[in-house]
Amino acid sequence: MSTIQIDQLTFRYPGADMPVFDKLSLNIDTNWRLGLIGRNGRGKTTFMNLLRGRLSGQGIIKNSVTFNYFPDSHIDGDQTVMSVMTETGAEEWQASMELDRIGLDETYEQRVFETLSGGEQTRVLLARGFVNENDFPLIDEPTNHLDIEGREAVGAYLKQKQGFICVSHDESFLNLFVDHVMSLNRSSVDLVAGNVDAWQTDKSRRDNAAETQNEHLRHRIKQLSSRANIQRDWAEKRERESNDSASRRIAKKLMRRAKVFEQRTDTAIEQRKGLLNDVDQVDKLRTNVQQTGGGQLLVSFRDFSVKRADRPLFKPISLDFHRGDRLAIIGPNGVGKTSLISLIRGRESLNYDGYLMNALPKDIGYLSQQFTDFITDGSFDTWRDHHDATTVWNLMHQLGVSRPRLKAPTSEWSMGEMKKAALAVSLSEPHEILIWDEPTNYLDIDARQQLRTLLQQVQPTMILIDHDRHFIAETSTQEVILKKVENDGNFHG
Repeated sequence: MSTIQIDQLTFRYPGADMPVFDKLSLNIDTNWRLGLIGRNGRGKTTFMNLLRGRLSGQGIIKNSVTFNYFPDSHIDGDQTVMSVMTETGAEEWQASMELDRIGLDETYEQRVFETLSGGEQTRVLLARGFVNENDFPLIDEPTNHLDIEGREAVGAYLKQKQGFICVSHDESFLNLFVDHVMSLNRSSVDLVAGNVDAWQTDKSRRDNAAETQNEHLRHRIKQLSSRANIQRDWAEKRERESNDSASRRIAKKLMRRAKVFEQRTDTAIEQRKGLLNDVDQVDKLRTNVQQTGGGQLLVSFRDFSVKRADRPLFKPISLDFHRGDRLAIIGPNGVGKTSLISLIRGRESLNYDGYLMNALPKDIGYLSQQFTDFITDGSFDTWRDHHDATTVWNLMHQLGVSRPRLKAPTSEWSMGEMKKAALAVSLSEPHEILIWDEPTNYLDIDARQQLRTLLQQVQPTMILIDHDRHFIAETSTQEVILKKVENDGNFHG
């Protein structure tokens, strides 16, 4: 057993007003399965880059392990999977065993890496991080290309391992394997034993105690300020009313005493302000999305499946979707979830089997899986030029984007910040229906909780695709599971 020792670590990006880390000191056991969490922009990836020497700050980082990082952006996609697995020095037999442990059999070994799906590539690169026994993997958001089945498989795989740090915003995924949680808060760092549920219980207890103390301190500060104001006003009144030299001398003496009292009071107030705990508050989202009543039938499927290249994408489904429903579409990657909503939105003219009745309203607040295109291709700037962007800025700020980051060029925004901008646009107008394709990707845990709370309270009409089981369970009123069709094109089971 060894430790990663961090002593008085301070790091600030050039030009930034505040440091990302300020005199951070902690020890991390190299056997821990550590989940690293925190709001977008809090420094999770920065922390990993400091550990592996890609960034340098003030302070000391001591370790006796070799770090490797996921995702590795320097993979040659033309290589076979086995070549990718062994290029760090592992033997083929070791690579085969590790691939098998993560659910990829020998048929994958000679496949070209770039021909794999995003989820399959994720599994290969995760297995690669553990193939050398002495390596310590730093895993940065592995779930972005994993469906629910993939997340469960990877979670079970990581449960078998020891010694790594994993950044993720998916609570259900982290709870599958972590034994410690490190949370980067606004002005502090939590390090607790247990999973995310244990951290949240501990944080809620500490926050409640801190808020009780804050309320007492704020009340005492208000009392001190009131006493100082009364003393000063009384002294000034006596000075104004003095009409002879003796009275003026007394008034000046009282004024001096009042100023001394005010200085002492100011000192006491500042001391109490310094005791105020910086509780990491999560704002309630305020939106223009409509709260809709139930009743009207909007979409009806009977023995229905979308077809591409004259082949059905999924086994037939039958369901009715009414105004007021919140429908979650669930299924593995590539099964046709996005194709289904593209068809009913009228964005693609696709063939299908079965019966479809489609009366969706035209006023749809749509969030695309390819949300970055909206931000980077100029569409967001065009939208902003023709709308009042105040609501969007307020929503982004409520979701945790700082005001300096709001002013930064969109080209400098992180994936999480771009996702929050796209969500804010969707929530900024009173749409009749929301259709969101993977809204939780790149969102921090607090932002996911904000969205869950909003959807539970407003109860909009909604169609949702996502792979976060907890988010789906908390927000949807009905689910439909799309199942893949067997390779022969016929339906089985």
